[in-house]
Amino acid sequence: MKVFRRLFGFEPGFSPEFVRNIANFYIEPEEDIKGEVVKAIERHGPGCLLFVPQVKGLDYAREIATALKEAGINAFVYERMNPKILDRFVSGEYAVLAGVASNRSPLARGLDLPETIRYVVFAGVPRREIRVRIDECSPQKILTLLKALSPFFEEKFSREAAPIISALSKIVPVTKDVVDKIREADEKNLVLEGFPGYVQRIVKEARNLLAKMMEDADLKRVIERLDVDVKIEDGEYVLLIPDVAGYVQASGRSSRFYAMGISRGVSIVIVDDKKAFHGLSKRIQLATDEEFEKYELERALEEFRQVDSDRDAIRRIREGKFTIDAVDIIRSALIVVESPTKARTIAYFFGKPAKRILDGTTVYEVASGQLILNVVASGGHIFDLTTEGGFHGVLKDGEHYVPIYTDIRRCNNCGEQFTDHEECPVCKSRDVRSKRDIVNLLRRLAIEVNKVLIATDPDAEGEKIGYDIYVVVKPYCGNIERLEFHEVTRKALRKAISEPRTIKLPYVQAQIVRRIEDRWVGFELSRKLWDRFKITTLSAGRVQTPVLGWVIKRSEELKNKIPVVDIELENGLSVRLINPPNVEEMKKKFKDGELTAKIEKLSFREDKFYPQPPYTTDSMLR
Repeated sequence: MKVFRRLFGFEPGFSPEFVRNIANFYIEPEEDIKGEVVKAIERHGPGCLLFVPQVKGLDYAREIATALKEAGINAFVYERMNPKILDRFVSGEYAVLAGVASNRSPLARGLDLPETIRYVVFAGVPRREIRVRIDECSPQKILTLLKALSPFFEEKFSREAAPIISALSKIVPVTKDVVDKIREADEKNLVLEGFPGYVQRIVKEARNLLAKMMEDADLKRVIERLDVDVKIEDGEYVLLIPDVAGYVQASGRSSRFYAMGISRGVSIVIVDDKKAFHGLSKRIQLATDEEFEKYELERALEEFRQVDSDRDAIRRIREGKFTIDAVDIIRSALIVVESPTKARTIAYFFGKPAKRILDGTTVYEVASGQLILNVVASGGHIFDLTTEGGFHGVLKDGEHYVPIYTDIRRCNNCGEQFTDHEECPVCKSRDVRSKRDIVNLLRRLAIEVNKVLIATDPDAEGEKIGYDIYVVVKPYCGNIERLEFHEVTRKALRKAISEPRTIKLPYVQAQIVRRIEDRWVGFELSRKLWDRFKITTLSAGRVQTPVLGWVIKRSEELKNKIPVVDIELENGLSVRLINPPNVEEMKKKFKDGELTAKIEKLSFREDKFYPQPPYTTDSMLR
């Protein structure tokens, strides 16, 4: 990676399995699982991959394959990579290939047959089993179990488990020799020394923690309510958890990249464990923003029509029976956001993106399914009012006011932002970066893509930034759309891409008026402060000045509500009494010259006084 980054200015990336286009259905069986599998495949025909849960294994896959054959459906249990079997599947000799739902299964990995595989059926909820002996000596197995249980720890276990998990993470992987030594020492009740002794101690602490957890009634209740199952069986801890990776990997065989995007696929899960299915559906939604819907025949047939349409297109493309005009080839797009962090977040929605460093700016490139996305950040506004010409950057043309904008510049030395200067007005450094570089970069990228998607924030400031971007790239790419989304999620982004809009000019005009008001009010008030206090670093603004006035006014009102008595003693010391109970009596004695003070105890101490924390929004509103 470093070689690519330093020599060529980019990093390669990859798109994981959750760049998908899949309809996810589930069936709660009215009869046994095998019968539901046979019924589903009889309805929807060949081109099916059948997966069984890891916990049931290949023997169960063979049982279902036998049931399919008895129903007249030719099925084969695919245990290892076999090109001849795949050829027979492509030719239609086999209607179904069956295997285990696992991200290590040969049927779920590396199988790329987009024109043949139409749908995937899961004969049971994909879930995996972790077994760890009560007297386990392998740190790796114990660590796996503790990590799987860690989301369900309550506070009493979290504190105890954290250092143990940390210690186990640092020592794994451990060689077989060390594990054998620990096992032998346990059998002979010996204490090892050196590194094996350290591992032995950590393993014993972990085993004791597991034993304590398995006896805890509160933890058992938490686990029972959630989507995992933990039990002790034949001297082993057995943990059953939904296999999200296995499901994503296996179902992804039905949805593959091709020239027009990502082919539509269908996944059907026949539920044999409601608790496990609840956990799977919840985790799939978090991982891929996909949701399961209950299987309805008409709805499924509608999806299969799209599936078959895509397969027909794939075959025609492979046979060369298409023209560019007739086929909507997958296209590229440039997404422009404000924040570099948001650019990175969006790019990682669809896998690990490739990166290009252009003029010091990172450009992410990733495939989203229907588009190849280039994601870049503008870094906020690219233009601002000039400080030269007109009245603080605004010309008066008859009855009209014309704001003059120029590129924003930032000092790389002190961070000061300014316009109209070749050197920093604060530190006088000439190491200055101009937003003109961003403008040139956006134009360069706009030439490379089919469309530009402006995804700045959905407010007046974001609309003005989007308008400026629109203006500078319009001559270089005529297809420009505005995206609006209010949460940075994959689902929200996809919806925004499918429902683009245009720039809202009233928002832009409102921002321009507000910016002019900021400039006029701020510059004029600041100059009055400079003249009054002879300090040119003071500033006042359209918002901060009235807010400061409001704070001062409220402070004075507060003082009027709460009596405060300041008393200066004869020796020069002053005393302040906050809300004393006898103010009127003190006033009378003061006027009559009878007010006295007596020091009963003299002591010295040193205190530190810190400023009050700034207002939060809720405290400010109160």
